[in-house]
Amino acid sequence: MISVKGIEKSFFGKKVLQGVSFEVSEGSIYGLIGKNGAGKTTLMKIMTGLLGADAGSCFFGKEECRIGYLPDLPGFYEYLTTDEYLDFLLFDKNPIRRNKLLEMVSLAPGLRIKTMSRGMRQRLGIAAVLVNDPQVVLLDEPTSALDPAGRSDVKEILLRLKKEGRTIILSTHILADMDSICDRAGFLHNGVIVREVDMNENRESAAGMVIRFASEPDLKTLSGYINPIYKVDPLTIRLDFSKENKQESQQNILKGLSVLPQEITSIRTTEQSLDQIFREVCQ
Repeated sequence: MISVKGIEKSFFGKKVLQGVSFEVSEGSIYGLIGKNGAGKTTLMKIMTGLLGADAGSCFFGKEECRIGYLPDLPGFYEYLTTDEYLDFLLFDKNPIRRNKLLEMVSLAPGLRIKTMSRGMRQRLGIAAVLVNDPQVVLLDEPTSALDPAGRSDVKEILLRLKKEGRTIILSTHILADMDSICDRAGFLHNGVIVREVDMNENRESAAGMVIRFASEPDLKTLSGYINPIYKVDPLTIRLDFSKENKQESQQNILKGLSVLPQEITSIRTTEQSLDQIFREVCQ
């Protein structure tokens, strides 16, 4: 269990962190959400020991805990290749470990760093963070400025690290990434965590479905399976789950959709998204 209690930090008389507190369960992924300038990077540097706090404490569950930290703009020796860079970090003593790290982040040996894309550099940065086999990994904006393929690669790596039992804290402004991989998320605003969300509970709290069709749907047929049907626009409808028997109403909706001849282009549940929560608490 990671426990952060009452962290405070000021710069030139301006208080950036005003008593940040939260806890992270071992082997989980915690998402730190906040606007640019909210203090996410400052908080991470304090947690790693790179920066001192004015007040508060960080406890990592044991006296000796290895921590890996990837800043938002990691620096590299660009004249080196991928294997040379990791050999340097490993003191050229463990080629087996180096090859395993490169394989984990899907990078080939012998690739010169100066020729690599931003996404490839992020993956190399994650490999570098794992050199000392840390139990806790802190990642500052690991998917920032990456294209969808690069973001997907990084998310797969993070889920693999979680499966290995590592505890991960990451910050990002791309909230869709948090939705898909985090166990909990905390919203940092005005120097404190103003709200925390259990992502599993949030996903299970869906009140209904929003369905979009390629052509106007046959609502008369669908009404034989579930009512009421709310028409959002000619191609989109919203169907609410019964509070008394959520599972049965879900099954009825799926049965009704299966008999409609119209093509369905998208289905989404109506749980509150992180983007909605962000607008509520961080504006």
